[in-house]
Amino acid sequence: MLKLTRHRSRGVATVEFCVVALLAAVPLCTGILQTGLLLIANHQVDLAAFMAARAGAVAGGDAGRIRLVFHQALSPLLVRTAGGVDAGNVSERVLSAQTSGAAALALYSRLEVLGPGADELADFAIVRRGRRVLPNDAVEFRGQGAGARSGVSLQEANVLRIATTWCHPLVVPFAAQIMLATLRQLDADPWHQLCYADRRVPIRSVALAPMQSDFVAP
Repeated sequence: MLKLTRHRSRGVATVEFCVVALLAAVPLCTGILQTGLLLIANHQVDLAAFMAARAGAVAGGDAGRIRLVFHQALSPLLVRTAGGVDAGNVSERVLSAQTSGAAALALYSRLEVLGPGADELADFAIVRRGRRVLPNDAVEFRGQGAGARSGVSLQEANVLRIATTWCHPLVVPFAAQIMLATLRQLDADPWHQLCYADRRVPIRSVALAPMQSDFVAP
């Protein structure tokens, strides 16, 4: 009887190991895949933030111009890949994504102009053509001293600083649920919570660009 029991038990340990390994491999593999997709999106958000900051630097720090360029640079993340994307249709697909994704870009992206801020403007702003601006011309001859409120010089103040955020959708099953459940507990930001409710993760990027025009006070 003992020999019969041993014979029937052969292979049980192997089966149990395979089941446990499978249960461990599924979240690991899906997590790696979703993380890779988020890294790709993060690179695109960084590029979009850089392009937006550069555009704003030559447009007086205009928030509308910065937002427009940021949205245009994010459009590749919205391109539909059904049927394949190649050199012959990529431009059309991107333009289509800009049009069809306008609502999503407005809803799931956020832009903040961090500087020049109120302290820099209080220290160095002048009135030019009826507008209060931070001068960008001949800054090397306007003095090197630090402002009383900002603690920085005019040269240092002439840097556009923006922060951009894009809520990127999570598409990999199982990994998405784990990430969302974890982030909901760790991140209490109300706007981020709205992203999590729509199965999205906020990706934030900060970009700097030397001003190439007078920064116009908002």
